Amino acid sequence: MFANTIFNVVIGLLFVFFVCSLAVSGMNEAVRKFLNTRSKTLWTATRRILSEVEAAPQDPKVTARIGDAPSRSELPQNAGSAQGVSLFDQLFHHPIIGRLDPARLNRPSKITHIPPVDFARAMVDILTPEEGDNKAWNRINEGIDQLPPALRSQFQLLYEEAGHDILKFREAIEGWFDTAMERVSTWYKKRTRWAMLLYGLIVAVGLNVSAVNVTAELYENDVVRQTVVELAEIQATRTSESVQSCTDRECVEGEIGDLVDTGLPVLWRDCDHDEGYRACGFEDEWA
Repeated sequence: MFANTIFNVVIGLLFVFFVCSLAVSGMNEAVRKFLNTRSKTLWTATRRILSEVEAAPQDPKVTARIGDAPSRSELPQNAGSAQGVSLFDQLFHHPIIGRLDPARLNRPSKITHIPPVDFARAMVDILTPEEGDNKAWNRINEGIDQLPPALRSQFQLLYEEAGHDILKFREAIEGWFDTAMERVSTWYKKRTRWAMLLYGLIVAVGLNVSAVNVTAELYENDVVRQTVVELAEIQATRTSESVQSCTDRECVEGEIGDLVDTGLPVLWRDCDHDEGYRACGFEDEWA
């Protein structure tokens, strides 16, 4: 009996942590969407790997200002052949990339992911000179020679390793871009973990979730413990996809509401409805 009680307490505590993690994920997702950080980080990294600056795209020192991608109206209509237009600007306004985020004239880009195959196709098209209305695929080396020094040496190596074959060269660019984005993704995840720690503290304080108080209530109150365990069993039947998708406000509020309805000492409220105000799980307002 004692072992069963302890087991159910552990299940109940894990369920409380699970609901809090949903709140943290929802908060993180809302902030990311509001600040558009994924898209800004993507474009900053892409700008860095296509520029003469040889600093690593995941270096926080070179990402102080993020997401300053130009609007579509800032580039001439013949962007592919315009003199003085940066390689990044040509890529940003290329039709292959533009279809990922259509009709956003004069607005910040919302693209959060560039498929490597689309990046490679756009780059090959930009680097290939035109002969009238056609592309001179056999003269792509001329376009490579016009790249910034650091980028030119990398693309020349890829082109030589591909045996001057356009298809193999495009595949090599795909791998090159994918590797660069993996480094950016690693840096982005590290930065996100620090943000999640902050959100976790906000949720713990905002929802008044004390592991000590929750554990004590689960151990001492059979009704509350059984109710929480039943909710945990319902959650266990859900698919991982449905759990991961529960980051919107309505879903998170529903989960928190179910947790509060169990009678656990959470939220800043008078749980006992006795004299005066008292936060759940604390002896007085100062505790």
